[in-house]
Amino acid sequence: MNNIVYRTLCEKCGLSDKERIIVALSGGADSSALFHVLLKIRNEYGNIEVFAAHVNHNLRGEESQRDEDFVRNLCESKGVQLFVLSEDVAALSQEKGQSVELCAREVRYDFFSELSKKLSAKVATAHTLSDSEETMIYNICRGSSLHGLCSIPYKRDCIIRPLLDVTRQQVEEYCKENNVSFVQDSTNMDEDMCKRNKIRLAVIPNLKNINEGFEKNFYRLRENLLQTDDFMNQQAEDALESARCEFGFSASMLCFNHTAVIRYALALLIRKAGVEPDFNRITLCEEILKNGGAVEISQNVFAICKQGIFRIANESENFAELEITFGANTEFVFSGKKYTAKILDKNSIVNKKLASFCIGYDKIGDDVLIRTRKSGDTFMPLLRGVRKSLRKLQNELKIPSEKRDTSLVVAKGNVVLWAEYIGVSADGLMEGTDTQGVYIETEDI
Repeated sequence: MNNIVYRTLCEKCGLSDKERIIVALSGGADSSALFHVLLKIRNEYGNIEVFAAHVNHNLRGEESQRDEDFVRNLCESKGVQLFVLSEDVAALSQEKGQSVELCAREVRYDFFSELSKKLSAKVATAHTLSDSEETMIYNICRGSSLHGLCSIPYKRDCIIRPLLDVTRQQVEEYCKENNVSFVQDSTNMDEDMCKRNKIRLAVIPNLKNINEGFEKNFYRLRENLLQTDDFMNQQAEDALESARCEFGFSASMLCFNHTAVIRYALALLIRKAGVEPDFNRITLCEEILKNGGAVEISQNVFAICKQGIFRIANESENFAELEITFGANTEFVFSGKKYTAKILDKNSIVNKKLASFCIGYDKIGDDVLIRTRKSGDTFMPLLRGVRKSLRKLQNELKIPSEKRDTSLVVAKGNVVLWAEYIGVSADGLMEGTDTQGVYIETEDI
């Protein structure tokens, strides 16, 4: 088993030459075996440093304290630094209005994430191939995409899972052969405790009765699914890159792809917005992509397709306003961006695109403001000689509505000298006699 785990660490978990690893140590057979194996790898190869972390959820009375005491003694006997979090999960779940299972998971992973940053380390959980089987069946029961059928990933963010190529039976045999002690969680044998217990205790044994090679066949299936999922993600990334435009993605270019690629691409965008891309959300986004419109896919998160541009954005009815006197060297933060007004010598501005964003220095006076747009603002585009309503011009240029309300202008009264996403107007352009210009640099923060 040592060789399997080390191969998984190197090939699938991205183990580097020198790595700090925190073992999520519950005290059960799986985590105790993982702890034992990682210490052996540390001693043999010298390329990892091992820590441990234990979360006491205080859900099983004396048994919870027994587990914590066991882990403390184990780490002390091995000379491994241990980090412990004790949390009343039952009370916290009521306070947050969550299920106990979800609340316990959040408590654990928040703790692991905090430790990972503190120690610059990866966190190794003891999920096995058997856990992966149970997760796939659970995902099938609740409705799953191909991505969901891949079950538990080998790595995600700071989390790695070195035992994913090892069955629970192999873990138990390893503990017996190497005299690895562990504690038993009594709730694991209660079929009515949770759905995963029912799958483990009732469903999996029947699948093994149908075919004793179930676990080997599942491993092969998972490998094929992972390869297919990786390929589809690459296709989706390529499709998004090809369809990318200034304010989102070209709907017509995205729709040109195979339906499977479209759905993978939408799932990627939904996930990047911090929302779980389930079947219903992907279907809603696909309908918007093809027919236009807008739909709320999560609280305050919308899929929008207008003027042929698709995007997922946070929307709000109330937008912040800004109005300050504008001048060279003005610097401030607004709506998640940092704005800096820099003076540039005319002779140094050789890029035509840059020149179209520079306001003539002599145009700036005490009555010039940098602010959010107002009713009545006008903008004279370069070389057109026609003054337009700023609102209408932004619409013509397909600037998204949520960006229009938070984008800034430099204006003298209602005459706009410069507008974000558009550039300088004929009123603000540097003239032949100007020796300097003011460039407004924006940076996301």
